Parts: sequence; structure tokens; C-alpha cells
Amino acid sequence: MRYIFLITWLIALDSISKLFALKFLKQELFIIPSLLSFHYVENTGIAFSIAITGIVLKIITLVLIFGIFWYYWKEEKGKKSFILDISYSFIFAGALWNAWERIFRWYVTDFISLEYFAVFNLADSYITLWACWILYYYSKNKN
Repeated sequence: MRYIFLITWLIALDSISKLFALKFLKQELFIIPSLLSFHYVENTGIAFSIAITGIVLKIITLVLIFGIFWYYWKEEKGKKSFILDISYSFIFAGALWNAWERIFRWYVTDFISLEYFAVFNLADSYITLWACWILYYYSKNKN
């Protein structure tokens, strides 16, 4: 993969943000009252705090990561599309670091809270925003 440096940088950024949350978010910090706040949460579930736990969650996580990587490697890598490569790099970075936490710590650190929504982290943002971008890209570039 051509974007190892980007993936490494994104993982470092997510890791630093989670360390910041652990060290400094002892109580909820309101950024925009009734909309956006930061607070430390140990998420033992899957995306958006869906309650799947234990070894089943670890297996699902690994299968999804390998499936996405395999698809990228077989279908997208050969297209030499800068935007697809960047998009998949963000998705891999988010998925890999969340998976590392889930496998070795048994939870993922979340700290960004939007009112009436789940608590999430930068890695979740990488995955969600860039997956949406890929869907948009595919809808406009049917090839």
C-alpha cells in the first residue's frame, strides 16, 4: 500500500486524542452546550455502542478488516485512484487502531459526544466520513 505514512500518522493522531481523553476528561467538557461535548467512555460494544461483546466482537472486527483490505487489494488498488487510495487509507487507519484497542484492551476509547447520538472517536470519524465519500464517489463514477 502506497499510503503507509498517512495511515501511521492517522493512527498516531487517534492514539494521542484517546490518550488526551483518558488524562484530561475526568468530567464532561461542553464545547457547544446541548450539542457537542467531550467525555471519556470505554466502549465494550461495536460501532455506535451496539452491544456485541467478547470473542465474537473480536472475530467480527478482524473479518471486516480483512474483508475490506481484500476488496481494496483485489478491486481498487489497480485503479490507481488517488481519492480511493486516500479514502481507504483513512478507513484502514481507523479500523486498525480501533481493532487494536478492542483486541488488546477489550474496549475502544470514545470521547466525542453529539447530543442524541452515540459517543465516538477520531477513528470512527475516519471510517464513517471516508466510507460515505467512497459511496458518493462510486455513485458518480460507475465503472
